[in-house]
Amino acid sequence: MGVHDSIPPCLLAKESKQPFLLVKLRVKQKDVDFCLEKVVLRLGTEGDFKGYAHEWESEDIDCHLMGDGHIVHTPGEKKILILSRQGDSHKVTFKVLMEALPDYHLQWMDG
Repeated sequence: MGVHDSIPPCLLAKESKQPFLLVKLRVKQKDVDFCLEKVVLRLGTEGDFKGYAHEWESEDIDCHLMGDGHIVHTPGEKKILILSRQGDSHKVTFKVLMEALPDYHLQWMDG
């Protein structure tokens, strides 16, 4: 799974309720003293995060789990319902989806 993909196609591949992880990645840049930060959504639960973290760390990418929840995707209506706990992470999830899918109707609920 590429680091540059904010949202992998498998997360929205079908009409269903799927668990997601919200992760902040820090990619070290060559020949400079700063990192590129990127927030991504990945399919899975907190238990799956260890596998993702191992993969990223082997590529020298720092990662931090920011939050999790579920996404209910209705592709025919171009609608996504975000189910997550209230807090900053649901706002970031909303922003990532809005930027990646500007023609979708997004809604958040505590869940």
